[in-house]
Amino acid sequence: MNYLSVEELVKYYGERKILSGVGFGMEKGQKTALIAKNGTGKSTLFRIIAGLDTCESGQVVFRDGIRIGFLNQDEVFDNEAIVQDVLLSGSHPALQALHAYNKALESGDNDEMQNAFELMDTHQAWEFETNSKQIAGNLKLNDLLEKKVGMLSGGQKKRLALAKLLADEPEFLLLDEPTNHLDIEMIEWLEKYLGRDNLTFLLITHDRYFLDRICNQIIELENGEIQAYSGNYSYYTEKKAERMMAESASVD
Repeated sequence: MNYLSVEELVKYYGERKILSGVGFGMEKGQKTALIAKNGTGKSTLFRIIAGLDTCESGQVVFRDGIRIGFLNQDEVFDNEAIVQDVLLSGSHPALQALHAYNKALESGDNDEMQNAFELMDTHQAWEFETNSKQIAGNLKLNDLLEKKVGMLSGGQKKRLALAKLLADEPEFLLLDEPTNHLDIEMIEWLEKYLGRDNLTFLLITHDRYFLDRICNQIIELENGEIQAYSGNYSYYTEKKAERMMAESASVD
Protein backbone atom coordinates (compact mmCIF):
# COMPACT_ATOMS: atom_id res chain seq x y z
CA MET A 1 0.00 0.00 0.00
CA ASN A 2 1.54 3.28 -1.13
CA TYR A 3 1.76 5.91 1.61
CA LEU A 4 3.94 8.57 0.01
CA SER A 5 4.83 9.61 -3.53
CA VAL A 6 7.45 12.31 -4.13
CA GLU A 7 7.28 13.30 -7.78
CA GLU A 8 9.82 15.28 -9.82
CA LEU A 9 10.68 17.93 -7.23
CA VAL A 10 12.77 20.83 -8.51
CA LYS A 11 14.13 23.45 -6.12
CA TYR A 12 16.46 26.41 -6.64
CA TYR A 13 18.29 28.65 -4.22
CA GLY A 14 18.98 31.67 -6.38
CA GLU A 15 20.56 30.25 -9.51
CA ARG A 16 21.71 27.05 -7.79
CA LYS A 17 19.54 24.00 -8.41
CA ILE A 18 19.56 21.81 -5.31
CA LEU A 19 16.79 19.37 -6.30
CA SER A 20 16.79 18.10 -9.87
CA GLY A 21 13.57 16.21 -10.43
CA VAL A 22 13.73 14.26 -7.16
CA GLY A 23 11.28 11.39 -6.88
CA PHE A 24 10.74 8.32 -4.72
CA GLY A 25 7.92 6.42 -3.05
CA MET A 26 7.25 4.75 0.28
CA GLU A 27 4.98 1.84 1.10
CA LYS A 28 3.22 1.05 4.35
CA GLY A 29 5.70 -0.40 6.83
CA GLN A 30 8.80 1.07 5.17
CA LYS A 31 11.34 2.58 7.51
CA THR A 32 13.40 5.00 5.48
CA ALA A 33 16.37 7.24 6.22
CA LEU A 34 17.19 10.28 4.10
CA ILE A 35 20.93 10.90 4.03
CA ALA A 36 23.16 13.41 2.27
CA LYS A 37 26.23 15.52 2.83
CA ASN A 38 25.63 18.69 4.80
CA GLY A 39 24.52 21.63 2.69
CA THR A 40 23.29 19.58 -0.27
CA GLY A 41 19.54 20.04 0.23
CA LYS A 42 18.60 17.22 2.63
CA SER A 43 16.84 19.46 5.15
CA THR A 44 15.14 21.38 2.35
CA LEU A 45 13.78 18.18 0.82
CA PHE A 46 12.59 17.02 4.23
CA ARG A 47 10.83 20.33 4.85
CA ILE A 48 9.14 20.19 1.45
CA ILE A 49 7.81 16.72 2.24
CA ALA A 50 6.59 17.99 5.63
CA GLY A 51 4.81 20.90 3.94
CA LEU A 52 7.05 23.55 5.50
CA ASP A 53 8.78 24.64 2.29
CA THR A 54 7.86 24.92 -1.38
CA CYS A 55 9.50 23.97 -4.67
CA GLU A 56 9.44 25.29 -8.21
CA SER A 57 7.79 22.16 -9.61
CA GLY A 58 6.77 18.62 -8.68
CA GLN A 59 4.52 17.40 -5.91
CA VAL A 60 4.36 15.46 -2.66
CA VAL A 61 1.34 13.16 -2.33
CA PHE A 62 0.38 11.26 0.82
CA ARG A 63 -2.25 8.55 0.75
CA ASP A 64 -5.70 9.98 1.42
CA GLY A 65 -6.83 9.70 5.01
CA ILE A 66 -3.58 8.68 6.69
CA ARG A 67 -2.57 10.58 9.80
CA ILE A 68 0.86 12.22 9.53
CA GLY A 69 3.05 13.30 12.43
CA PHE A 70 6.13 15.54 12.20
CA LEU A 71 8.91 15.76 14.78
CA ASN A 72 10.29 19.26 14.37
CA GLN A 73 13.59 20.21 16.00
CA ASP A 74 12.19 23.73 16.44
CA GLU A 75 8.93 22.76 18.18
CA VAL A 76 7.54 25.70 20.19
CA PHE A 77 5.32 25.15 23.23
CA ASP A 78 3.36 27.51 25.45
CA ASN A 79 5.58 27.83 28.52
CA GLU A 80 2.48 28.20 30.72
CA ALA A 81 0.98 24.91 29.52
CA ILE A 82 1.07 21.83 31.75
CA VAL A 83 3.25 19.02 30.41
CA GLN A 84 0.47 16.42 30.70
CA ASP A 85 -1.92 18.65 28.74
CA VAL A 86 0.65 19.04 25.98
CA LEU A 87 1.19 15.28 25.90
CA LEU A 88 -2.55 14.74 25.40
CA SER A 89 -3.15 17.53 22.88
CA GLY A 90 -2.93 15.57 19.64
CA SER A 91 -5.58 14.79 17.03
CA HIS A 92 -6.03 11.04 17.54
CA PRO A 93 -9.75 10.06 17.57
CA ALA A 94 -9.24 8.25 20.87
CA LEU A 95 -7.90 11.43 22.39
CA GLN A 96 -10.91 13.39 21.19
CA ALA A 97 -13.15 10.72 22.74
CA LEU A 98 -11.23 11.05 26.01
CA HIS A 99 -11.78 14.81 26.04
CA ALA A 100 -15.50 14.29 25.37
CA TYR A 101 -15.67 11.81 28.25
CA ASN A 102 -14.00 14.21 30.68
CA LYS A 103 -16.35 16.98 29.57
CA ALA A 104 -19.36 14.69 30.13
CA LEU A 105 -18.12 13.85 33.64
CA GLU A 106 -18.01 17.55 34.46
CA SER A 107 -21.46 18.27 33.05
CA GLY A 108 -23.22 15.27 34.60
CA ASP A 109 -25.57 15.09 31.61
CA ASN A 110 -26.75 11.47 31.14
CA ASP A 111 -27.16 11.67 27.36
CA GLU A 112 -23.79 13.30 26.97
CA MET A 113 -22.27 10.65 29.21
CA GLN A 114 -23.83 7.82 27.16
CA ASN A 115 -22.50 9.31 23.91
CA ALA A 116 -19.06 9.72 25.48
CA PHE A 117 -19.04 6.07 26.61
CA GLU A 118 -19.89 4.94 23.09
CA LEU A 119 -17.11 7.09 21.64
CA MET A 120 -14.63 5.70 24.14
CA ASP A 121 -15.57 2.14 23.14
CA THR A 122 -15.56 2.88 19.41
CA HIS A 123 -12.06 4.35 19.47
CA GLN A 124 -10.69 2.04 22.18
CA ALA A 125 -9.82 5.12 24.16
CA TRP A 126 -9.83 3.63 27.66
CA GLU A 127 -6.15 2.76 27.49
CA PHE A 128 -5.06 5.79 25.50
CA GLU A 129 -4.08 7.97 28.46
CA THR A 130 -2.26 5.04 30.10
CA ASN A 131 -0.32 4.31 26.90
CA SER A 132 0.57 8.00 26.53
CA LYS A 133 1.97 8.10 30.05
CA GLN A 134 3.93 4.91 29.39
CA ILE A 135 5.57 6.64 26.43
CA ALA A 136 6.32 9.66 28.63
CA GLY A 137 7.81 7.32 31.23
CA ASN A 138 10.09 5.65 28.71
CA LEU A 139 11.31 9.11 27.73
CA LYS A 140 11.80 9.99 31.43
CA LEU A 141 9.09 12.63 31.61
CA ASN A 142 6.71 11.07 34.14
CA ASP A 143 8.01 13.13 37.06
CA LEU A 144 7.37 16.29 35.03
CA LEU A 145 3.75 15.76 33.97
CA GLU A 146 2.29 18.26 36.44
CA LYS A 147 4.90 20.95 35.78
CA LYS A 148 4.65 23.90 33.42
CA VAL A 149 6.50 23.52 30.14
CA GLY A 150 8.53 26.64 30.95
CA MET A 151 10.20 24.74 33.80
CA LEU A 152 11.63 22.12 31.44
CA SER A 153 15.15 22.18 30.05
CA GLY A 154 15.76 22.34 26.32
CA GLY A 155 16.41 18.60 26.18
CA GLN A 156 13.26 17.80 28.15
CA LYS A 157 11.20 19.90 25.73
CA LYS A 158 12.66 17.94 22.82
CA ARG A 159 11.67 14.70 24.53
CA LEU A 160 8.19 16.09 25.20
CA ALA A 161 7.83 16.83 21.47
CA LEU A 162 8.77 13.23 20.68
CA ALA A 163 6.45 11.82 23.36
CA LYS A 164 3.53 13.94 22.11
CA LEU A 165 4.12 12.76 18.55
CA LEU A 166 4.31 9.07 19.45
CA ALA A 167 1.35 9.28 21.83
CA ASP A 168 -0.80 10.60 18.98
CA GLU A 169 -0.04 7.39 17.01
CA PRO A 170 0.27 8.82 13.48
CA GLU A 171 0.36 6.31 10.63
CA PHE A 172 3.27 8.07 8.92
CA LEU A 173 6.04 9.74 10.91
CA LEU A 174 8.50 12.39 9.73
CA LEU A 175 11.36 12.37 12.23
CA ASP A 176 14.05 15.03 12.33
CA GLU A 177 16.92 13.79 14.52
CA PRO A 178 14.72 11.73 16.88
CA THR A 179 17.63 10.54 19.07
CA ASN A 180 18.79 14.03 20.04
CA HIS A 181 18.71 14.46 23.84
CA LEU A 182 18.07 10.74 24.43
CA ASP A 183 20.32 8.55 26.56
CA ILE A 184 21.21 4.98 25.59
CA GLU A 185 18.27 3.47 27.48
CA MET A 186 15.79 5.79 25.73
CA ILE A 187 17.36 5.15 22.32
CA GLU A 188 17.06 1.40 22.80
CA TRP A 189 13.40 1.80 23.74
CA LEU A 190 12.79 4.02 20.69
CA GLU A 191 14.41 1.44 18.42
CA LYS A 192 11.95 -1.20 19.63
CA TYR A 193 9.01 1.20 19.33
CA LEU A 194 9.82 2.25 15.77
CA GLY A 195 10.67 -1.32 14.80
CA ARG A 196 7.03 -2.40 14.96
CA ASP A 197 5.72 -3.70 11.64
CA ASN A 198 2.80 -1.28 11.39
CA LEU A 199 4.92 1.88 11.67
CA THR A 200 6.03 3.81 8.59
CA PHE A 201 8.53 6.65 8.81
CA LEU A 202 11.01 8.87 7.02
CA LEU A 203 13.82 10.18 9.18
CA ILE A 204 16.95 12.28 9.21
CA THR A 205 19.61 11.34 11.73
CA HIS A 206 23.36 11.57 12.18
CA ASP A 207 23.20 8.48 14.40
CA ARG A 208 24.38 5.85 11.92
CA TYR A 209 24.11 3.02 14.46
CA PHE A 210 20.47 3.93 15.10
CA LEU A 211 19.44 3.94 11.45
CA ASP A 212 21.45 0.78 10.80
CA ARG A 213 19.29 -1.04 13.35
CA ILE A 214 15.85 0.27 12.40
CA CYS A 215 15.79 1.24 8.69
CA ASN A 216 14.98 -1.01 5.75
CA GLN A 217 15.50 1.62 3.08
CA ILE A 218 18.14 4.30 2.59
CA ILE A 219 17.62 7.15 0.14
CA GLU A 220 20.63 9.30 -0.60
CA LEU A 221 20.42 12.81 -2.02
CA GLU A 222 23.48 13.49 -4.14
CA ASN A 223 23.98 16.16 -6.79
CA GLY A 224 20.30 17.04 -6.55
CA GLU A 225 19.13 13.50 -7.33
CA ILE A 226 17.98 10.48 -5.32
CA GLN A 227 19.52 7.04 -5.22
CA ALA A 228 17.52 4.44 -3.26
CA TYR A 229 18.90 1.34 -1.52
CA SER A 230 16.65 -1.41 -0.15
CA GLY A 231 18.39 -2.28 3.10
CA ASN A 232 19.95 -0.78 6.22
CA TYR A 233 22.90 1.59 6.46
CA SER A 234 25.50 -1.18 6.26
CA TYR A 235 23.86 -2.49 3.09
CA TYR A 236 23.85 1.04 1.67
CA THR A 237 27.58 1.59 2.29
CA GLU A 238 28.40 -1.76 0.69
CA LYS A 239 26.25 -1.23 -2.40
CA LYS A 240 27.32 2.38 -2.84
CA ALA A 241 30.97 1.32 -2.82
CA GLU A 242 30.20 -1.32 -5.44
CA ARG A 243 28.34 1.22 -7.58
CA MET A 244 31.16 3.74 -7.39
CA MET A 245 33.72 1.09 -8.34
CA ALA A 246 31.61 0.06 -11.33
CA GLU A 247 31.20 3.68 -12.44
CA SER A 248 34.92 4.28 -12.08
CA ALA A 249 35.71 1.17 -14.10
CA SER A 250 33.33 2.23 -16.86
CA VAL A 251 35.05 5.63 -17.12
CA ASP A 252 38.48 4.00 -17.31
